[in-house]
Amino acid sequence: MYAGITVFCLTLTWGICVIFGSKSFTTENSPSQDSEAPTSRPMLIRKKLSFLTKSGVTTDKETSITAGIMLLSLIPFIILQLSAIISTSSGDRKMILIALVVSVSGLLAYFAYQIFFPWIQERSLEYTKYENLRTGFLQHMERHATGKLVTNKGTPNISVIKSFFAKIDKDGDQSVSFSELEALILEMKSAKVQLDKEYAVAEVLKSFDVNQDGTITKDEFIAGCKKWIHEHETKKSGEHGSSHSRKYLHQVVVQDWFEKRRHELAKSEHLMSRILKHVQNHALETQGLLTDEGRPNIDGIKSLFENIDKNNNKYISESELKELIQNIKFGKAQPDPAMVVESVMKDFDKDGDHMISEQEFVKGITKWLHNDTRLANSKDVKMLTNKFDQIPWKEVDSLVHKGKGDGSIIHKLLSWDCVKSVLQIILGIAIVSFLADPLIYSILDLSVALGLPTFYISFVIIPFALKFKLAMSAIFPASQKSLTTSSLTFSEIYGGVVMNNITGLSILLAIVYIKGLTWDYSIEVLVVLVVCAIIGLIAFFCSSYPLWTCILAFFLYPFSLVLVHFLPHIFGLD
Repeated sequence: MYAGITVFCLTLTWGICVIFGSKSFTTENSPSQDSEAPTSRPMLIRKKLSFLTKSGVTTDKETSITAGIMLLSLIPFIILQLSAIISTSSGDRKMILIALVVSVSGLLAYFAYQIFFPWIQERSLEYTKYENLRTGFLQHMERHATGKLVTNKGTPNISVIKSFFAKIDKDGDQSVSFSELEALILEMKSAKVQLDKEYAVAEVLKSFDVNQDGTITKDEFIAGCKKWIHEHETKKSGEHGSSHSRKYLHQVVVQDWFEKRRHELAKSEHLMSRILKHVQNHALETQGLLTDEGRPNIDGIKSLFENIDKNNNKYISESELKELIQNIKFGKAQPDPAMVVESVMKDFDKDGDHMISEQEFVKGITKWLHNDTRLANSKDVKMLTNKFDQIPWKEVDSLVHKGKGDGSIIHKLLSWDCVKSVLQIILGIAIVSFLADPLIYSILDLSVALGLPTFYISFVIIPFALKFKLAMSAIFPASQKSLTTSSLTFSEIYGGVVMNNITGLSILLAIVYIKGLTWDYSIEVLVVLVVCAIIGLIAFFCSSYPLWTCILAFFLYPFSLVLVHFLPHIFGLD
């Protein structure tokens, strides 16, 4: 059954996601030979089939890393295949024991890796956060609009969208400014919608602000609402009976992320204000960061940039920024300068080159000044400068110390959440063990009723029944054809295969070794090795999956069945 689930996920599910997530690799301005008229029949065929190589799915680096972890989970499978070479029973026992130790060690190492490097779980939350924002946004519109967002024909109600746009456009300039968007998000939060304001504003601008000018025009707002309504309706139509799991995920995971995010933002805002206080005092020697009207002084900010840029290469490096940070007094608990530098770089360095250009510096300082002007609720230069010092810096100390204390592995292991999770795992293992015998008898009865070997029931029918819904639910995020959703979809597939491989094999090996049974699963192990190796190597070395790879994935499913059916007769394998 475990082999069948792995093969199903990496062939049928994987191929379906490639098809629905496929989009053209070429840009509109890129040169193409398609404009040339074909002169022969082979050229015509080649042109018609070019979409197999010129379109596909693109994923990020983290997805390749997850595929690499999946390849590492094959190590105990390789060890087991070596046992087929050793003909003695004592040799088989030793190889099974070695494979069991390696498999259990791999399982524990995978758990430890996710504890110390929780980026895998955090990536799983990205799309959930986006869905939560989109649903809350549309529900808020529905409550405050003059009618229903969707007509009886199932199309977006443009007149209702326009009327809602007029409500949030307070100054009537036919565009939603940054401050007006912030006000909308605050209204949503006051209506008990669980949102992080910074994330929500950034995500709405990312989805709606097509020309990236910092404002949302009426046309952009209508187009963005139509897109979100379509996504929401498509997602809703594909969901059946999973409300309880989504509610649990929201309460336990999403809200925990919000609390963590609030903690990070609080610490970031305090550190940001202290940095502003320091640079403002130094800038006052020349022009200052703020004009007399309380607006950002661009010339003063540029002058400050030149002072920090010691080597005059028009960029602020990490070392130059660290030198500035080390001269700032943050309070009793001096944070790690490297941590502060990383935080500033994350906020300022938009192109990811680990350098801050003058334009990035001006935009970053301007954003910080706007934020502190809003927090201080004053545009008077002297009062604003004084209020920088009135921010309770002792909170920074408590946050830093709290972050250090809460991050210890002992604290995490002794927490109720960890103990509760362990108890739930033990309960799950007990339930599975209790139901193992009834499941076996049910498979035997179904095999007799259908007149099929028991292997095909456990390898084909049961995995299909268990994972068909998962395959269908993966279609929607993949069909959005974005780098983020595609990466998350395939990462979920690879992560599921990792857990299925090492947990399933560990349980099977433990039973075989403890009871002294004969190992007769070499064919299943070989099938898992072949399928995982082919798809895993493609995913590990390639960030883009051309459309033709779905044909390969679909081919591997019947190919695995052929291997299982014919190899025992050809090579005399068990």
